[in-house]
Amino acid sequence: MSRHPTPNQEGHYWAKLVHPYREPEDEDWASLDWEVVQVSDNLGTGDDKWRVFVPGIETGQLIDAFTWGPRVPPFSQSD
Repeated sequence: MSRHPTPNQEGHYWAKLVHPYREPEDEDWASLDWEVVQVSDNLGTGDDKWRVFVPGIETGQLIDAFTWGPRVPPFSQSD
């Protein structure tokens, strides 16, 4: 998967966590492969504008801690 720009809007994206934030000393949260993460507006500014949530990691991560892939299209459910 090729590298993409850092997201500038909320949504789900493919990404690899490479520099975990607030990682416990005895754990390794760095991604082994691409995974889907959720980017949310943190209502902050600068580095604190966005938070990224990774499945299985309680602590929201900083947006610059990732290598970014493409945005995941929104899911639409048909009746």
